[in-house]
Amino acid sequence: MYKKSILLFILVFSVIYVSSVLVNRSLPVGHIIMTRVSAEDLMDLSKTGLHKLELQKAQIVSFDPDKPGSSLSILTKDFTAAITPELSPDNRHIVFAAKKEAGDNWQIHMLNLRNSRVTQITDNSRNCFDPVFLPDERIAFSCTWEDLRFGSGSTLYTARLDGSNLNPITYHPHTDHSSTILHDGRIMVVSQQVYPETGPSKLLALRPDGTKSGLFYEIPDDYENISKVRESKFNHLYYAAVNKQNGNRSTLLRFSYNNPYNSKQIIYSSEGGHIHSLFPENSGNLLISYRANEAEMFGIYRLDQKGIAEPVYSDNGYHFLEPLFIEDKPFIPRKLPSALRETRNFGIVVFVETPESMAEGGSFESDNIQVIGVEGILDEFPVMEDGSFYVRMGARTPVRFQRVNSQGEIVKGPTSWLWFMTGERRGFNGWDEKQLTAPANRVPEAINHPYIDIPGFESSILVIQNDEKILSEAGNENQ
Repeated sequence: MYKKSILLFILVFSVIYVSSVLVNRSLPVGHIIMTRVSAEDLMDLSKTGLHKLELQKAQIVSFDPDKPGSSLSILTKDFTAAITPELSPDNRHIVFAAKKEAGDNWQIHMLNLRNSRVTQITDNSRNCFDPVFLPDERIAFSCTWEDLRFGSGSTLYTARLDGSNLNPITYHPHTDHSSTILHDGRIMVVSQQVYPETGPSKLLALRPDGTKSGLFYEIPDDYENISKVRESKFNHLYYAAVNKQNGNRSTLLRFSYNNPYNSKQIIYSSEGGHIHSLFPENSGNLLISYRANEAEMFGIYRLDQKGIAEPVYSDNGYHFLEPLFIEDKPFIPRKLPSALRETRNFGIVVFVETPESMAEGGSFESDNIQVIGVEGILDEFPVMEDGSFYVRMGARTPVRFQRVNSQGEIVKGPTSWLWFMTGERRGFNGWDEKQLTAPANRVPEAINHPYIDIPGFESSILVIQNDEKILSEAGNENQ
């Protein structure tokens, strides 16, 4: 009896020990996760944005750089293609976009690195990609749309990790891609206008509930093909781009979170090579996906603070893109509270002129403000003598503002596309999208009058997103 008890104890202890080892098993610190693309995939890898969805022979893999002779581990064996991996804050999961079969749409999945269990998060008729973890057990990601009038683009969404509570949070005719989460809890996204004309790429920042959206950083006009932006331990933000005015040189740039417009630095520039993507390490070094010329494959390199790039991993039969480095996170993003008020299907906007504009323009009493929707002018009304206006408009409805004189000539604007979430109140100071100038120390005249209701402020959201609203409602039903 005693021997049986001992054997039973040993058996139970062994099961518990083995289970704990399996449960806590994860990729060790120092491992690198990356996207491997077959050399047979002839896509132009110098392009970013929606072009990444053309990849058909990609897998997400990992390896230990401290063991150069070790083989790669394929993390997405059950998928025909997998791209855009992103680590969770605790380094125990990754989210990524993948196709189970060649003809499928790209959908978002989550991989548990401890037990290799995969969970599908999205399942819809759109291509979904570029996921990123949010600090409240949710993710943000992009999904594509197409429309005969407005062209094609992509919208930023959020959802819970089980796919429920699916909601779009950008409402403009843009391509939104390559999201990242900042230490302040906001989402930064590479955004490019596609209607009524194609605009330059910009970095927008917004809260995870879609409020307070605005320009964070304006990419210089001579750069294109913007990579995902990454924030470092030292609050520097890095991105790679192609310099059109300098022989299409691939360039790695950096700017400061605290002073983005006066801190741009070129960290690395390659005359014949190309930098595809990057990941900052806590040491100050950068992992980069790089090739020296078009005849080579993209490999993973470590770029030190002196600008010297040392090879980490390469293979003549594959490109290696989108590196991630497993180490302690440099920061935990803030969890921002939401101020949405779903019972109020409108937003309220206050606009004031800058002191400089007041000094230059004097009185604005003969000018009008035009509110432009995706299908034309929604309303026109006189501006106050001090240039201010105060309006109420439909939530989740994209608009642009412009000021015209008595002859109908555009004096200021149009602004970029703006939208306002339910119950959101916003203030704008001047017509400069950067919003760097402090407002005058006075009460705007428009505040002393009732706000102006823009016609149709209770209408539905942007037409191209009607089926996205259905997707959102379907997600809510699964809560």
